[in-house]
Amino acid sequence: MAVKLTGEQELYKHLRAGDIRSCYFFFGKDVASLESASKRLISKLCPDDARDLNYHFFDGSDFDLSVFSDVCESLPMFAERVVAAVNDLNAESLRADDLKALCAAVSGLDPETTTVIFYATGTDLCGGKKTLSAKNQKLAEAVVKAGGEAVEFAYKRPQDLVKPIREKAARRGSEITDSAAIALAQACLCNMLMINNEIEKLSAYRAGGTITEEDVDELVAGQLDTDAYKLARAVASGNTRAAFESLSELYSRQQESIPLLAVIGGAFLDLYRAKLALMSNRGESDVVSDFSYRGREFAVRNAMRDCQRVPVERLRYCLGVLAECDADMKSKKTDKRILLEEAIIRMMNPR
Repeated sequence: MAVKLTGEQELYKHLRAGDIRSCYFFFGKDVASLESASKRLISKLCPDDARDLNYHFFDGSDFDLSVFSDVCESLPMFAERVVAAVNDLNAESLRADDLKALCAAVSGLDPETTTVIFYATGTDLCGGKKTLSAKNQKLAEAVVKAGGEAVEFAYKRPQDLVKPIREKAARRGSEITDSAAIALAQACLCNMLMINNEIEKLSAYRAGGTITEEDVDELVAGQLDTDAYKLARAVASGNTRAAFESLSELYSRQQESIPLLAVIGGAFLDLYRAKLALMSNRGESDVVSDFSYRGREFAVRNAMRDCQRVPVERLRYCLGVLAECDADMKSKKTDKRILLEEAIIRMMNPR
């Protein structure tokens, strides 16, 4: 059974109301939001003047279970609470008996005096899958069972990020239009770490002025996924020039052809899945849930918009060409970029 998760906004609501739990388990792809929430929670529970005696940090790569257990049983000194922060502990690295002891320590926490925060900023607790791995789920379940909260910080939708983007730009002395904020979120795949870096650049460029959608298009380099989708859309619509411009842009950031081919194939899969959904009278939410697009709903929305005039046979043909290109790259001595360019030409001119 999947662990019961608390929504991010529900977490903030509880904290504003002073509803403090004995333990928190934070994970997810939106590392910037996750790290921000962790720091805010630590600051709220253990002010700077109380940290010398009451704040304990544990690095997951060098986790000492014995010391951690002692901290869990200690009482605050000249403060209201003991706070232990455990960063990047992957429970998969623990032996079964150590994990059992860790869960026992969590279950014995006194919510009136102690709070433990497990937060992952540099390790994937899902092991590349959409849910927590077995041991990490066991730890998260122990947290929830003890009255704590497990929170997944997934990427937001572009429209959900308009307000925080505007606020971040304002703190840097600039304004940004709603359309520019959405374009920025999409270009950065809703990754707040990337968005923060780009806002710094855009604000410096505008020097107190208003950041427009044209500024984002000109100054913000799209990520591999977004540029791969531009290529797929150009091929599907028959725009040869745009397709090869997108390919050149992709190669400027990814020099290895086989990984690049995989990203391009993923973009075509977005279009193909969206097309099949439309043909089956299925909606965006169905595609998101069936193919794990959580946090990337905008990719599904764009694909469902752009695939409407593309015959499903053409998308199948393109996927077949890409599969053949993959086999050729792995078996022939021909330059891999030439093979990819030939595949694009074939996709542009289906038989």
